[in-house]
Amino acid sequence: MQKKETWHDLRKRARWDRLLGAGAVLFLLLILIISSINSCAKKSKSETEPVILETQLSETQPTTEEVIDNSQAVFLSPSTQENNLYACDNTISEETAMWMIGRKVKDMLEADGYQVYICGEDDAVPWKVKQGNALKCGAYVAIHSNSSGELGTGEGTECYYNSNVTGSKALAENIYNHVAEVTPTKDRGVKDETQRDLYEILNNISPCCLVEVEFHDKTKTSSWILNHIDDLAQAITDGTEAYLANAQYLPREDITEPELHIDDTYVEY
Repeated sequence: MQKKETWHDLRKRARWDRLLGAGAVLFLLLILIISSINSCAKKSKSETEPVILETQLSETQPTTEEVIDNSQAVFLSPSTQENNLYACDNTISEETAMWMIGRKVKDMLEADGYQVYICGEDDAVPWKVKQGNALKCGAYVAIHSNSSGELGTGEGTECYYNSNVTGSKALAENIYNHVAEVTPTKDRGVKDETQRDLYEILNNISPCCLVEVEFHDKTKTSSWILNHIDDLAQAITDGTEAYLANAQYLPREDITEPELHIDDTYVEY
């Protein structure tokens, strides 16, 4: 049999119903207030902060890549011609002798405060040029000894430059004049390489020259080279520094380098 509800029971249940109803109303009001506050905040932010697109961000952010100034730096390229043997001693090659000079030039220039880069001993000519062009040094100096072929009668120093590159002739003249002072034979002058096919000079964007210090296929002159390594290194150093002291670096911009292949061969004198 179901228990009959009393007046007291009805009043008690009605009181709890009112409390739950009031709580629900307060909860809904709280949600509306919070939503209204968030909406105002978002509206205020959109009015004061412009929307920056990803493309705009990439254009406006400062770059972190450091630009290196090599206008007073030197790239040295001693000969890597290991098969050109010296007449006075056929165990010594042009490569061996020119690297002896090249390393001393590097040490002397660095001692005087210059930044110096040097190619690898096994680098082919196009790779030397590619390195030099990437570094954009104030001077690119190739160091060689000369050969007159079967006659073996050549003597004296000479220096090649690229007349299409601003500064190349001045660099060649400074180095040639200092080297010519120490060589014992009649010298051969400064020559515009654009009339020949010397890859290392023709494809350079920096002021560049190739100095032939003396002839290695003649006993007397090849012996002189080996006995005057320090003198030749000092002369090349002095000539390079004399050029850089007054140089205004203007890299050539019209070079389009060919695709390089390891097995390609290029003329190197």
